[in-house]
This record gives sequence, C-alpha cells and structure tokens, in this order.
Amino acid sequence: MPKPIFYQQSIFNLAGKLYLKALYNLIFLSIGFGQLKTDADILINELGCGSCHAGIKPSNLISSRAPDLSRSGTKYNPAYIFDYLKSPHQVRYNIGASRMPNFNLSDDEVLALTKFLDSKKIEEPIVIPVANSNDLNAFQLISDEYQCTACHIINKQGQQKSINLNTSGVRLKREWVYETILNPQQHLSQETAMPMFFDKNDYRSIEIIVAMTNHIIDNGKSELKGLNKKYKKALQLFPKTTIEQGRKIFLSQNCISCHEMQDENSWFTNHNAPDLSAQKLRTKSPWLISYLQSPTPIRPNGFYPGTGSRMPDYNLTKDEINTIMSWFNDFALNTILKPISNFQIQKAENLLENNLSCLGCHQLNGKGGMIGPNLTNTSNRLTDGYIKMAIESTHMVIPESIMPKQNIDKKTMMLLQSYLSMDRKPSQPRYINLTSKSINKITSSYSANCSSCHGITGDGNGYNAAYLPTAPGNFTDSTLFSTRSDDTIYETIYNGGKIMKKHHYMPSWGLKLSHSEIVEYVTQIRQFCDCKSPKWAEK
Repeated sequence: MPKPIFYQQSIFNLAGKLYLKALYNLIFLSIGFGQLKTDADILINELGCGSCHAGIKPSNLISSRAPDLSRSGTKYNPAYIFDYLKSPHQVRYNIGASRMPNFNLSDDEVLALTKFLDSKKIEEPIVIPVANSNDLNAFQLISDEYQCTACHIINKQGQQKSINLNTSGVRLKREWVYETILNPQQHLSQETAMPMFFDKNDYRSIEIIVAMTNHIIDNGKSELKGLNKKYKKALQLFPKTTIEQGRKIFLSQNCISCHEMQDENSWFTNHNAPDLSAQKLRTKSPWLISYLQSPTPIRPNGFYPGTGSRMPDYNLTKDEINTIMSWFNDFALNTILKPISNFQIQKAENLLENNLSCLGCHQLNGKGGMIGPNLTNTSNRLTDGYIKMAIESTHMVIPESIMPKQNIDKKTMMLLQSYLSMDRKPSQPRYINLTSKSINKITSSYSANCSSCHGITGDGNGYNAAYLPTAPGNFTDSTLFSTRSDDTIYETIYNGGKIMKKHHYMPSWGLKLSHSEIVEYVTQIRQFCDCKSPKWAEK
C-alpha cells in the first residue's frame, strides 16, 4: 500500500534537511581545514622558510620586506648593527609575521659581520645642505603639520604602524635620515606608504627636513652613546676580525636569500637546509616542537658540511608553532626496531669505535667527528622507520648526503639500527665558530667530500680534523707523497683507511664514487703536493 503523499513529502523534507546539514558540515569542515592550511602557508611564506629549505615554495614576500643591505654602511650606525645582530628585535611593525631571526652569533662573529656590512657604502657621500632651522618646532612639524604620527611613534605620541622614530636616531646615520625624509621612494621601496612631501630645490623644504632630522637624531644620542662603548670594546677584544670573515658569515648563513646585496652571489644553488616535505616521517613530533621552540645544532658545520650554515631562532609563539606543525604531512609510522641485550650493545659500540668509519663524521657519546648529525641524539630525534631507512638506503632518503656507501652485512646493519634507536641522554652540540674555523662555498667534489678533514687547500687542517684521534693526511707534504704511487692513493680512497693500515675513521669511497671521480681526486692530491709519483711506480 503506497504511503500518503504528506508522509512522502515529510520524508523528502527530512532527507533534504539531513543532506543540507551534511553538506553544510562538509563545507564548514573544508573551510576550517582549508583555513588551517592557508594560515600555515601564510606564516611559512612570511617567515621565508622556503628561502633555505627545500620542499617549500620560496617566499614571495621576504625579499621585499627585508631591507636592501647593499648600502648598509651608509645607512646604519655600526654600533647599532653590532647590538642588533647579537639580539635581533622588531623594527618594522607593518610587515606581518616577517622578522629577523637570531643566528646565535658569538661576539667575534657579530663583529666580523658588522665590519662587512659597514664596508658597504655608496661611492659619493651624502651631503646635508647647510640650513638655519633653529626657528622651527621639529616635533610639531612631525606630529601635527606632516602627521607622521599617523604611522610612527615619536616622543610617546602616535601609532605604531611602522618604524618607531624614537629609535631611528640609534639605528640610522644622520645623512640617511635626511635622504629618507627627502625621497622615501628612493631609499625605502617603491611600495612605501610614506608620502613625498619635499622638493630638494626648495630652501624651505630643506630647512624643515634638517629640523626633523636633527630632532630624530637627538632622540637617539644617549642610547647610541652606550652602544658605541660596547662596540669599541668588541673592537679591542677581537682586533683580528676581518671584513672577509664577515662576508663569509653573511654568505654562509644565506642572508642573501632575503636581503639584496650587490656584487655578491649566493653560495647555494637552491637551498641550504633539509627538505621538509616529509618531515614527520623523519622526526618525532615532540622533538620537532621542542626544536621549533629553541633550535639546537644538528649539523654543526652546516647542512652542506663546511659551509657553516645554521638554523636560526625565530622566537616563535606557541600558536605559531602549532600552525607550522599543522603544515607538515602526517605519515603512518609502523616500524619499531627491536631492543637489544647488553652484550649486543657492547658489540655495537666495539664495532663503531674500532672497526667502522661512522665516528669519523658523527659523534656518539662524546667521541667522533662533527660533520654529520650527532648520533647520541638519534633516538630522541628520529623515528625508528627513518633510522632504518637512513642506514639501509641513505641516498634515497637524503639524496644530497655526502655519507659514503658502506658494505655492511644485514645482521650488523640490524644491530646498528636497534642500537641507535635506544634511549640515551641527549648531548648539547655547539655550532662551529665562523671566524676561527674555515668555512667555504662547496665548489667541487673534493670540497664537498674531503675538505672537512683534509682542508680546502689539502693541508690536513679541515674543520673536522680537531675531533679525530689521528691527524688526516696532509696532501701538501711533497716529501711524503712523492713516495706514494698513484695506485696507493687510489686504493686508499677506494677502500678506506683501515685496509691500508691507516685509521678506520677514514671511510671507503669506492661504492659511492666512480672510477673517474677517484682518478680526479688523485690528480687533485698531486696538485696539492706539487709532486709526482715515484719513478719505480711509472714502470
């Protein structure tokens, strides 16, 4: 028997309401999750994470928000640069979440970088015209007549929508303040909202600008005097710091990816930090949250060993950290490595200390090199699945790694995987000092793979040499290498130090490098020593 029409209509209406409710919920959730993703993308774009990391689109904002440093020596007081680099703080209040991060530079590193930035000056100095501005009330001109306080704070008045003018006299040189007021579009950016009020050919305009400039500079005199004392003290403490050291620091930290710097080229083709597209597959979430709160060194000598690049601290808020965490892709982490016995632990440690070459590049429990990540922190940082893959298929999960391929049997590999996944007290590695250690652009296979220990010039004094129990070979020693045949050098590179009765920390490169590449290394060593193989080896 068919249902009454009104019953069918009520069922239809109910179904329609349920459908609409479900559709509404779906749209609401889609908007919510879409907004969450969008918020993360916006924040990451504003912070400029893609300027260093692969797996993220490069920022389309940061280059316009970060100041052009091509004329930084003409623009900024060096004492302010020194203080600011030690502890970056907010200057512009109109650039969203974009900010200058803290690279945790030591005083000598900051001084070297300050000297470099202070050396960047325009060829012709800025000259402020002589003008009588004593009859003008500069503060009234700034706050009332030209209404600068609509965007700026000065003398406790105004709105903080842009730069605080009370600090401009500390940051900027008098000539730059004058020029910026006269022609803001030329000295700030084409997009600046600051109006162009004045004409350089009008004497009254010049008088007003001079009055404003003097007032702004006078506001910063007291604070700048204190900063100058600190800067002079640093100059006395570190007299050997150089402009070239500062230049290398600027380029090693990839500052040029955010700041424009004329006549300088980046050390890095695309990026100088890890690919973040599968970060949650690699690292444990609690560690990642802690790392975002306070970054600590993972690769003390740089993502590309020898460059000295660092992960800076953005002083992220809790909400910003949660937003960034929402960006990372989730993965099902099913791999759990089996625990091992005390006997197996001792066996693994014996292999690492006395047989394998791992500790030539990695530290473990206070021993070993400083090229790759500290293995003491592996269990705290990495997932079991990633530990497993990183040992089995290093160059699949880290294509850019310089880690040589090792011929390790399956049982030993499983033992090492389980050993590294054990809980242990994390260590506190430090970054290398960027002035006392040699940092360089990676320009060749040798500089990427060998210079860490043997030095960029082959003198055996690479930055990793200090952490090794045996000094690396000095390729500039012509007396020694004139007794070594090319075949002997080739075999040492191919098979590693152990098989040639050298230290086992010297890894074998034969499974990673091609025959032609090793031959190139032999040729490079011959260039370093400026010597030939012995005559008996020529037969």
